[in-house]
Amino acid sequence: MTVIAKAGSSAGSGLGLLVASKFASTVAYSILWVLLPLYVYRSSGSALVAALASAVNVLPFLVFGLLAGAVVDRSSPTRVMVWMETGNAAVLLCVPLLAGAVGTHPAALILVGFASATVYVWFEVASSAAIPAVVGKDGVFRANSYLWMAGTVVTSVAAPVGFFLLDALRLGPTFAVLAGFYLVSAVLIALLRLPDAAAPEPGRARERGAIWAGLRFIGGQPLLRAYTIVNIGVGISAGAVYGMLVVFASRALGLPTDDYRLAWIMTACGVGALLGALAARRLKNAPPVPTARWLIGADLVLLLAYAAAPNWAVALAALLCWNTVHTCFMVVGISVRQVITPLSLQGRVNAVGRMIAWGSVPLGTLLCGWLTEVAGPRQALALLAACALAGLVVAVRTPRTLTLEEAVR
Repeated sequence: MTVIAKAGSSAGSGLGLLVASKFASTVAYSILWVLLPLYVYRSSGSALVAALASAVNVLPFLVFGLLAGAVVDRSSPTRVMVWMETGNAAVLLCVPLLAGAVGTHPAALILVGFASATVYVWFEVASSAAIPAVVGKDGVFRANSYLWMAGTVVTSVAAPVGFFLLDALRLGPTFAVLAGFYLVSAVLIALLRLPDAAAPEPGRARERGAIWAGLRFIGGQPLLRAYTIVNIGVGISAGAVYGMLVVFASRALGLPTDDYRLAWIMTACGVGALLGALAARRLKNAPPVPTARWLIGADLVLLLAYAAAPNWAVALAALLCWNTVHTCFMVVGISVRQVITPLSLQGRVNAVGRMIAWGSVPLGTLLCGWLTEVAGPRQALALLAACALAGLVVAVRTPRTLTLEEAVR
């Protein structure tokens, strides 16, 4: 059962352990999903097989997300996290064993990737549910800010670190190193101590319809329902930006794919994410509906400015500002969801939120890729900005008087 940690020093030490664990886990996860599609493409020579290797990262969340939420809610989220990180280490250790025995066929690597992504579903849902349990609901905004910043820093250096490891150690030893990072994460989580822990209530998440309880709760909670619907539109438009950065720079801005200015644009995107995560914690006491309206409105305007940018410098500035605003909204949205949701439903409600994120962003990337071929990169981004506009309409139609205090009563 999800439980609340005592305030003060124990919450602070718990947050430190969560951030350290997030750092170690994200190192393994980010490098894995840089190297796996790359190595599969190198060994198979097939773009389709490489795309399949990337797709298995997303599919398990859409298939198992709701089930994972129910499992987490009838257990301790930190216990689930420890088991899943240990399981992921075991999965990755299969690669050096295969490399030494029969070789690493692309099909075997894809199966390893699918197994790792499936284990990660339970870890990610439990991780979201653990935050209010560890820091208390008053510390949720601050915790999410730090956790998002840690993930952003690691993700920004995952590609060069992954390439270095692959060249220096080859595939098998590299995966063994990544397994080690998952084990470090498991140890850090195991060190968490939640005072006044209550005994789990196994029957709570096994009752009929328990898997769908998260969806029912979101549907019956006006503020949470509005934020959830808005996230679909904002996620699709964000997927258009994130997934097509290189294509937009090449086709719209005329930059070669090996141009140093492309690296600056990507760096600006990462800096924006850091600034947005840092700013989100300051919106803890801001009214949630007006906050959503202003952030989504700014998201829309900056997205259109990026799509219309006449040169790389303007695109860089627009992208930095856009990702600052977008990340701030995402962290605020996650925090609002965790504050509103009862502890007994944290796993199932957060599973729905994560499924929306994992579904809408890739959908936006696919749509933008298709529209780019049909109409061009600028037009594709402008058309998919309509999804953010739809989210803004939902936010405007949501009563501004809805508050977090009312929602948690």
